[in-house]
Amino acid sequence: MNEHIKPIFELVIPRIQSANIKYWIYGGLGYASMAGQCYRDNTDVDLFVMGNDFEIVKKILENMCEENSWKLCQTFVNNRLKLEVFFLKNKKKWIERLSVVPAYQKNSQIELKFRKGSGKYSPDILLQVERHVENFTFSTISNEFLKKLFLEYLDSKRKYPTKRVEDARYVLSEEEFKKYFPNETYNQNV
Repeated sequence: MNEHIKPIFELVIPRIQSANIKYWIYGGLGYASMAGQCYRDNTDVDLFVMGNDFEIVKKILENMCEENSWKLCQTFVNNRLKLEVFFLKNKKKWIERLSVVPAYQKNSQIELKFRKGSGKYSPDILLQVERHVENFTFSTISNEFLKKLFLEYLDSKRKYPTKRVEDARYVLSEEEFKKYFPNETYNQNV
């Protein structure tokens, strides 16, 4: 189902690991890991690294983009630093396949910055959980924190893309799902 992101797991993640850098996948693939399988197409991989490793990861990605004819973009919007790796699709269109954001240690908390605002979390968010989904093996944050980030995302929006409604069916209980999506059915299409 997610062949287009295979190079992230076969090339990028091993290179990050070989540099002894911890990473945590979250977002759509993190939610899929909670279900134990991909229930929808995931167009990209979202991960975070610690802020002091961010420049090292940037250098790794610069080298990998050069080696593989990918494109790397760095953005800084609303005080949020982000790296995005794009693959060329059908020799015509660049498609984002990886995004990397830094997490910051602030006193006794971990801060993640989002498109709109930021969140502060206990250091327990840094617990790495090894996951196996499809043929991919990777590290995520715990189910507890994946769900917490998902609920914060839902609370920050009024409208949701279809993929987030689908994610909600696997991340939330039926009662929680109905709170956010009263006109949708809860059935999980696995």
